[in-house]
Amino acid sequence: MAISKDKTGVLINMDKTLKTELERLAKEDNRSLTGYIINILKKHVDEINKNSSVL
Repeated sequence: MAISKDKTGVLINMDKTLKTELERLAKEDNRSLTGYIINILKKHVDEINKNSSVL
């Protein structure tokens, strides 16, 4: 599957237990593992940006 021009790929390595837990949480949230991780990262970045604008 090709990646659109406005996206990029990232390769990460993690503990197998973390991956298993993330897969479980993604399934509970009806998301793919990739979609779940992207959602977590977006929320994290939004929270940091929100907090840094308060300072």
